[in-house]
Amino acid sequence: MDMNKDDDDIVLDENTNSNQMEYTLFETLSVEDWLAIESVRSSFLSVFQSPAGTCTTILDLSDRTSALVSWSQFFSQIGLRFINFFRLIEEFESLDADDRFTLIKYNLFLLFPISKCFSYRPTNDCCLSGGCKEAEVHKQFFTLCGFPDSYRQSFVNSVISLVEITEQDPTLISLLVIILLFSPGLSMSEDEPLLKNSLTVHRVQSHYTKVLWNYLINRWDELQACRYFTQLLNVIFRIQSMAKNKLDLYRAQFTSLNNVDKIAPLMQAVLHIS
Repeated sequence: MDMNKDDDDIVLDENTNSNQMEYTLFETLSVEDWLAIESVRSSFLSVFQSPAGTCTTILDLSDRTSALVSWSQFFSQIGLRFINFFRLIEEFESLDADDRFTLIKYNLFLLFPISKCFSYRPTNDCCLSGGCKEAEVHKQFFTLCGFPDSYRQSFVNSVISLVEITEQDPTLISLLVIILLFSPGLSMSEDEPLLKNSLTVHRVQSHYTKVLWNYLINRWDELQACRYFTQLLNVIFRIQSMAKNKLDLYRAQFTSLNNVDKIAPLMQAVLHIS
């Protein structure tokens, strides 16, 4: 970057690059794909661009019960953001109400690392190795609640892997979130009920997977896009396994509390304790 440029020049350059990228997308993608990408991206940013609370502002580490209850409230805030985003997606709103509930209940927990991926900061972040307030509070929470050190590290590794592979691109992340939501069986839970309109859900998932693929093809050639897609799937599979293990452990921790009713209602539904 030219160090002699003033702030107005920098803003102008950033706006120009953004406009050029949108023009390129419009020129190389179909109109339908371009409209879908722009709609999903703008909806995602409208919900997630403003910063959420952090560990230091929300978690109460005065005792184990307070820590778990405050974490459930934090998770609920993030979960409601996802729900607000999905309510802006026409295909989600058109689903049967029971199917919407099932997809949220069983797939929302896995989306938590993806939310953290988008909000991740390279300084003073809970997913850093240490040496900052956010990371220390995060470590204290896991220790206080009796979680092994490996559980925090698996979450951190998942988030960092997502940051590296997505580069926090809101278009890629928003498409990925929708694809994962419309993925019955993703939770690997034996209790997950069958959907009433599974064919409709499959069609929506296939549509957005195709849009994501076309977006990747637009960025690279087909071989590079294929390699990238494979790397992305590997990360998602690791997160799926991590989320399943952590969900079981969180459920055990929360059900051991005397005051289960203090847990945020959305957290109760996701942990299947309501």
